[in-house]
Amino acid sequence: MIFRKAVLFLAAAIATTTIAHAQFGVYGTVTVNRLSGQQSSPLAPANADPAGCMGLFAQTCQVNNSVDPIGGGGGVYYDFKTLGPVRLGADVRGTVTNSNQGAESFYRGQGTRIYSVLGGIRGTFHTPVQIIKPYIQVSVGLGRSDYGLSSTPPVVVHNNFQYEGFAGVDLKLLPIMDFRVVELGLGALSSFGTNGHTYPIGTISSGVVFHLPF
Repeated sequence: MIFRKAVLFLAAAIATTTIAHAQFGVYGTVTVNRLSGQQSSPLAPANADPAGCMGLFAQTCQVNNSVDPIGGGGGVYYDFKTLGPVRLGADVRGTVTNSNQGAESFYRGQGTRIYSVLGGIRGTFHTPVQIIKPYIQVSVGLGRSDYGLSSTPPVVVHNNFQYEGFAGVDLKLLPIMDFRVVELGLGALSSFGTNGHTYPIGTISSGVVFHLPF
């Protein structure tokens, strides 16, 4: 009887601790991407190499090696387990960024688009200053983009495997609200099919986070 009560007490303590440390949150951000690798892309115009351009037309056929679309994103996370100073959780997010400028140096083209849906694992770290909440995250998913290389209509948006690592800092403002001071990301879009190519991607974001303890 005593052993049974001890087991029940321990189970209740573990459950209470887990619930107390579990946390659900939603966030929205302003996001800027940098997508690169266009000059070596199999989708780049055949005359994109400046060495192949002649005379007055040299500037018109150059392609930049990066584009910087801007937009926004949002996501949800659920922190479910604490291991020492680290709280582990899951995160699902979506981002839409675009720009009127494509990769062409002197031609606006059809612009640039990146649409991402990612899921991953995150770790939040306890610090001596409780209002400061640093975290890291690894995410994978689907990224769709025209890479800024759709110079003529119709615009073709390609599917890619996207992977990205993130690191950021949230600053507590209210019991249920944080300010996401900055989040930096680094990864790539890896295109499928015969025109496979890797386009490195970088991300910088800032926004707000709302959270509730479960």
